[in-house]
Amino acid sequence: MEKKNSMETDTTANTNNVLLAEDDPRDRLEVRLHLELMGFVVYDTASSSEAKEIFQQHDFDLMIIHFTDRPLQGLELCRWIRAASNVPIIMFTKRGELVDEQMVMAAGADDYVTKPIESKILTSRITQQMQRGRSARQHSANVLTWGIMKMDLSNHVFRVGEGELHLTNTEFQFLQLLMENPKRIFTRNQILEAIGVMNGVGSNQLVDTHASRLRKKIRDSGGPEVISVIRSVGFRLVDSTNEDDEELSDVG
Repeated sequence: MEKKNSMETDTTANTNNVLLAEDDPRDRLEVRLHLELMGFVVYDTASSSEAKEIFQQHDFDLMIIHFTDRPLQGLELCRWIRAASNVPIIMFTKRGELVDEQMVMAAGADDYVTKPIESKILTSRITQQMQRGRSARQHSANVLTWGIMKMDLSNHVFRVGEGELHLTNTEFQFLQLLMENPKRIFTRNQILEAIGVMNGVGSNQLVDTHASRLRKKIRDSGGPEVISVIRSVGFRLVDSTNEDDEELSDVG
């Protein structure tokens, strides 16, 4: 594992740093080499506690997590990272494991890759998350409002009433798309394009998962039911008093 002395100054703040938390030695080496070929500075560890220490010592542009032997620790680490940062998080999943894709997304991950890992898919997912991360950091003077919700694009802040609500980069971009066009219905493919995810197996479920998490977060923060599902069409942002929209109970 590459790790700097905590007393040293971090000179890599302007580079593409990736924290890789993976307890399978072969997979960790394979992914590390892949990331280094892509031009990243990689910090890797097999320990959840050590991953937290490293994360606090450096600035990271991407986080990749998978614990085969301790899957629940992977979820806990993801939640811990997400509570502290908007850094893009990719989690690996493996068929037959206790942790599945829905659990991964519920923990705050932005995307997942199913093992065995295919190099082209991994490259594509990493590139997408890096592009989204850079986009989220670009400053803009726009502030979007809808009812008691306010989205400050320049500072990447979302508020419900007076309270700030933490959103992942993917959730922020999803909701930004809807708030910029509150009367327009977006198909799942249009949403996937907006959040920088390729259409493919499981992508529709990914959109539904993000919509469900957003609705719950807004509702739990005292906000209205604002993300409406138009059956067989897509999603749009509507006033909670509008009763003309046909919502799917399994998406909220």
